[in-house]
Amino acid sequence: MKLCIAGKNDIAVNALCYLVNTLNCNKNNLFVILNRNDSGIDTWQKSLKKCAKELGIKILSLEDAYDIEDLYFISLEFDRIIRTSRFKTDKLFNIHFSNLPSYKGMYTSVMPLLNGEKNGGVTLHKIDDGIDTGEIIKQKFFDIDINDTARDLYFKYLNNAFELFKENIEQLLKNNISYEKQSAVNSTYYSKTALDFNNINIDLNKTSFEIHNQIRAFIFKEYQLPEINGFKIEKSVLTNEFIGRNKFEVINQTIKLSGIDGYAIFLSIAR
Repeated sequence: MKLCIAGKNDIAVNALCYLVNTLNCNKNNLFVILNRNDSGIDTWQKSLKKCAKELGIKILSLEDAYDIEDLYFISLEFDRIIRTSRFKTDKLFNIHFSNLPSYKGMYTSVMPLLNGEKNGGVTLHKIDDGIDTGEIIKQKFFDIDINDTARDLYFKYLNNAFELFKENIEQLLKNNISYEKQSAVNSTYYSKTALDFNNINIDLNKTSFEIHNQIRAFIFKEYQLPEINGFKIEKSVLTNEFIGRNKFEVINQTIKLSGIDGYAIFLSIAR
């Protein structure tokens, strides 16, 4: 049996380290496939390339993996679409950052916040030739706090996905798993064109809840911060304090504003 981790960031690195250091997997049977932007340097996230080299794990191309028989392929934020027919194995799995069947595809740290979701999840599923449409094996759910940002949500995904991996990897490798077809109900999908991060416009002619959701959905300091009247925002807090409709006031490093229903939002201005 051969096992390949394909992907990036803390989730892929932590999974590889768990296989080596906790499950004591034979390194000769482990491989990694890197995302195309992995520089081999740790930044705000760990590098799978760096980790693999330190552990002595062989790095393969995706094409190399096609011809490996008896392969278990696990995608953990991998950046390419998998064509199952190219593999000599059907043991192809992914952990997707959403509670499938909701939020297939892209922007899983943004869209649930824009939509005001209270709950999130991560899903271990079989890879088929669709986009996050494969049969579900296991899921792990968590609460989304009303003031969570996109960055906060992403780290909840990372932590819960690693727990999901640890809880299921041994049974997965023993083929002691069952599958459940995804429901058509609540099935949603967002493509790469669903959002334009170069043209983020916050619509202030909305309720305070809607404004707050727009702002926090784009707060991810390593990528972007939303702007309100020229101010970059690093935190948004929604309250039940009524201050009157459509207010806007700047006090030191804080903006106090409200939507059409008058509830106060406190925004922290980035320094």
